Amino acid sequence: AHGINAGVLRAHREGIVTAATLMANAYAATEAGLLARETPSLDVGVHLTLTYGRPLADSRLLPSLVEPDGTFPRAPEAFRGTGRANRDEALVEYSAQYLRAAELIGHAPSHLDTHHWLHDEPALEWAIAALAGETGAAVRPHDGVQRGRLRAAGVRTVDAYLREFQHDRVDATTLERIFATIADGVVELGCHPGEADAELAATSSYAALRPIELATLTDARARASVDRHGIVLTTYADLP
Repeated sequence: AHGINAGVLRAHREGIVTAATLMANAYAATEAGLLARETPSLDVGVHLTLTYGRPLADSRLLPSLVEPDGTFPRAPEAFRGTGRANRDEALVEYSAQYLRAAELIGHAPSHLDTHHWLHDEPALEWAIAALAGETGAAVRPHDGVQRGRLRAAGVRTVDAYLREFQHDRVDATTLERIFATIADGVVELGCHPGEADAELAATSSYAALRPIELATLTDARARASVDRHGIVLTTYADLP
């Protein structure tokens, strides 16, 4: 959404956000690509989705992924634990989203993740790993076991991914606690900054929390906490 684009940019320019992923089939994706081109210091990857909007590949090639009207289902439960997704179809659509994102930002995206954490599903983990193998992009791992599988397949990942900064835990105290206990290595802390956006508010249950996250991420206390705990901000683009 436009509000997410504005929030990510502010969180990068005024705060501690170093990387973001772009949802290539969303209505504000073209704007996001323009902003990314104007902000080369922001590392950009692809937020692969099967639960928002319409596919970028021909929906007739994706019978296991789409509803009868050719759109993606909105609920992640459509895929979680159902075995519904065909892995080859998912790779077709993921590839289309990757190529569109690359076109929008003007270079190869550095990393991949999924909307609603869907690559916890085996078929979708296979598809994202296959795309990473084809493109050289890194992949966000959701836990140590998945990290091990991805690395065994030759896919670059961070050492850990943290999702504790969300929902009712997005204040400065929470951020300080996370930074105080963060382990050695390259760690991604997920976040969802955004400016107020009426259209987003009408379609997303998380819209109201995005400006709160943004305020925390741009608060001077966040930068001070990073420095106090000896954390070096980095990006997926710099991942070995």
